[in-house]
Amino acid sequence: MDLGAVMQAVADRIDTIADLRVHAYPPDVIQPPAAVVTYPGTLTYDATYGRGMDRIPDLTVVLLVGKVSDRASRDMITQWAKGSGATSIKAVVESGTYTAFDTVRVTEVTFDIISVAGVEHLAATFTLDIAGSGA
Repeated sequence: MDLGAVMQAVADRIDTIADLRVHAYPPDVIQPPAAVVTYPGTLTYDATYGRGMDRIPDLTVVLLVGKVSDRASRDMITQWAKGSGATSIKAVVESGTYTAFDTVRVTEVTFDIISVAGVEHLAATFTLDIAGSGA
Protein backbone atom coordinates (compact mmCIF):
# COMPACT_ATOMS: atom_id res chain seq x y z
CA MET A 1 0.00 0.00 0.00
CA ASP A 2 0.99 3.57 -0.62
CA LEU A 3 0.62 5.36 2.73
CA GLY A 4 0.10 8.77 1.12
CA ALA A 5 -2.65 7.40 -1.11
CA VAL A 6 -4.32 5.71 1.88
CA MET A 7 -4.29 8.93 3.93
CA GLN A 8 -5.66 10.93 0.99
CA ALA A 9 -8.43 8.40 0.29
CA VAL A 10 -9.58 8.47 3.92
CA ALA A 11 -9.51 12.29 3.95
CA ASP A 12 -11.46 12.48 0.68
CA ARG A 13 -14.15 10.21 2.10
CA ILE A 14 -14.46 12.19 5.36
CA ASP A 15 -14.66 15.37 3.27
CA THR A 16 -18.18 14.28 2.23
CA ILE A 17 -19.40 15.28 5.71
CA ALA A 18 -20.75 18.84 5.65
CA ASP A 19 -19.25 21.70 7.67
CA LEU A 20 -15.95 19.95 8.41
CA ARG A 21 -12.50 21.07 7.23
CA VAL A 22 -10.50 17.98 6.31
CA HIS A 23 -6.71 17.61 6.10
CA ALA A 24 -5.05 14.52 4.59
CA TYR A 25 -1.97 15.10 6.79
CA PRO A 26 -1.17 17.26 9.82
CA PRO A 27 -1.26 20.94 8.75
CA ASP A 28 0.75 23.86 10.11
CA VAL A 29 -2.43 25.71 11.07
CA ILE A 30 -5.79 24.23 11.93
CA GLN A 31 -9.15 25.90 12.36
CA PRO A 32 -11.86 23.81 14.05
CA PRO A 33 -14.13 22.16 13.29
CA ALA A 34 -11.59 20.07 11.45
CA ALA A 35 -10.53 16.48 10.80
CA VAL A 36 -6.87 15.55 10.42
CA VAL A 37 -5.68 12.21 9.09
CA THR A 38 -2.47 11.58 11.02
CA TYR A 39 0.43 9.20 10.45
CA PRO A 40 0.02 5.64 11.72
CA GLY A 41 2.15 4.11 14.42
CA THR A 42 2.64 0.92 12.40
CA LEU A 43 2.56 -0.32 8.82
CA THR A 44 2.95 -4.10 8.72
CA TYR A 45 4.31 -5.69 5.54
CA ASP A 46 3.67 -9.21 4.24
CA ALA A 47 0.68 -10.09 6.42
CA THR A 48 -0.02 -12.86 3.92
CA TYR A 49 2.29 -14.96 1.74
CA GLY A 50 4.00 -13.43 -1.29
CA ARG A 51 3.36 -9.72 -0.50
CA GLY A 52 -0.36 -10.50 -0.56
CA MET A 53 -1.37 -7.98 2.11
CA ASP A 54 -0.03 -5.04 4.08
CA ARG A 55 -1.83 -3.71 7.14
CA ILE A 56 -2.12 -0.41 8.99
CA PRO A 57 -3.76 -1.30 12.31
CA ASP A 58 -3.73 2.20 13.76
CA LEU A 59 -4.27 5.00 11.28
CA THR A 60 -5.85 7.82 13.27
CA VAL A 61 -8.20 10.63 12.38
CA VAL A 62 -8.35 13.45 14.91
CA LEU A 63 -11.41 15.68 14.96
CA LEU A 64 -11.12 19.03 16.70
CA VAL A 65 -14.42 20.66 17.49
CA GLY A 66 -14.44 23.84 19.53
CA LYS A 67 -14.08 25.02 23.07
CA VAL A 68 -14.58 22.28 25.61
CA SER A 69 -16.98 24.48 27.55
CA ASP A 70 -19.34 25.06 24.60
CA ARG A 71 -22.50 22.98 24.45
CA ALA A 72 -22.35 23.21 20.65
CA SER A 73 -18.99 21.38 20.75
CA ARG A 74 -20.58 18.50 22.64
CA ASP A 75 -23.49 18.35 20.24
CA MET A 76 -21.19 18.37 17.20
CA ILE A 77 -18.78 15.71 18.45
CA THR A 78 -21.59 13.35 19.41
CA GLN A 79 -22.88 13.46 15.82
CA TRP A 80 -19.46 12.38 14.50
CA ALA A 81 -19.05 9.69 17.16
CA LYS A 82 -22.36 7.96 16.40
CA GLY A 83 -22.10 4.43 15.03
CA SER A 84 -24.36 5.16 12.07
CA GLY A 85 -25.82 7.98 10.03
CA ALA A 86 -24.69 10.58 7.51
CA THR A 87 -22.47 12.44 10.02
CA SER A 88 -20.94 9.33 11.61
CA ILE A 89 -17.20 9.05 10.95
CA LYS A 90 -17.47 5.26 11.37
CA ALA A 91 -20.35 4.89 8.93
CA VAL A 92 -18.95 7.30 6.34
CA VAL A 93 -15.43 5.82 6.32
CA GLU A 94 -16.60 2.20 6.30
CA SER A 95 -19.12 2.76 3.49
CA GLY A 96 -16.56 4.18 1.07
CA THR A 97 -15.29 2.56 -2.12
CA TYR A 98 -11.50 2.71 -2.21
CA THR A 99 -8.74 1.88 -4.67
CA ALA A 100 -5.80 2.67 -2.32
CA PHE A 101 -6.66 -0.27 -0.02
CA ASP A 102 -9.07 -3.17 0.27
CA THR A 103 -10.69 -2.98 3.70
CA VAL A 104 -11.19 -0.45 6.48
CA ARG A 105 -12.78 -0.76 9.90
CA VAL A 106 -13.14 2.03 12.45
CA THR A 107 -12.29 0.21 15.67
CA GLU A 108 -12.67 2.90 18.34
CA VAL A 109 -12.98 6.55 19.23
CA THR A 110 -11.35 8.20 22.22
CA PHE A 111 -12.04 11.68 23.56
CA ASP A 112 -9.55 14.24 24.77
CA ILE A 113 -8.81 17.92 25.15
CA ILE A 114 -6.22 19.34 22.74
CA SER A 115 -4.79 22.84 22.96
CA VAL A 116 -4.55 24.78 19.68
CA ALA A 117 -3.17 28.32 19.73
CA GLY A 118 -3.76 28.51 23.47
CA VAL A 119 -7.42 27.42 23.27
CA GLU A 120 -8.51 24.05 24.63
CA HIS A 121 -10.64 22.17 22.11
CA LEU A 122 -12.74 19.09 22.51
CA ALA A 123 -11.26 16.32 20.35
CA ALA A 124 -12.17 12.83 19.19
CA THR A 125 -9.54 10.43 17.86
CA PHE A 126 -10.81 7.64 15.62
CA THR A 127 -8.63 4.57 15.06
CA LEU A 128 -8.84 2.81 11.69
CA ASP A 129 -7.65 -0.69 10.84
CA ILE A 130 -6.77 -0.80 7.13
CA ALA A 131 -5.57 -3.67 4.93
CA GLY A 132 -4.64 -3.82 1.30
CA SER A 133 -2.49 -5.40 -1.36
CA GLY A 134 1.21 -5.47 -0.60
CA ALA A 135 2.05 -5.32 -4.29
